[in-house]
Amino acid sequence: MNDFITVIEDFIHLFQELIQIEQTKLEASKKNRITYVEDCMNKEQAAILKLRGLDKKRETCQERLGYKGYTFQQILSETSGTEHNRLKKLFDTLTHQVRQFQDTNESARSMIEINLHMINKTINNSQKGMTADKAKWEGLL
Repeated sequence: MNDFITVIEDFIHLFQELIQIEQTKLEASKKNRITYVEDCMNKEQAAILKLRGLDKKRETCQERLGYKGYTFQQILSETSGTEHNRLKKLFDTLTHQVRQFQDTNESARSMIEINLHMINKTINNSQKGMTADKAKWEGLL
């Protein structure tokens, strides 16, 4: 069970890391700092690889404990006492971290989409201006 608890703690730390990355990405998006956004996306990709590795460890630990395919709630229903209380606290913390990450990620994604829309609008407007200028000068060139 100690290995499983360690994996859950590692998940919590990783999501704390991801939340920081997402918050930085959100702030960079607000300020149109593209290189910062790209840096955050690279860090996210590395974190996603860590996440996959942790998920495999979690599955292995659960299988060794006889909880293969169980949800966290099902695991809680199978435990009692101090172990139950410790796992409940960890699961609640992990759930909170995941939700906070999802909220921050959604905000950053929305901000990036808004910025992309504004960029596309600016490009379209500048192309319309170029077309009008071309028509204006076409006979003179």
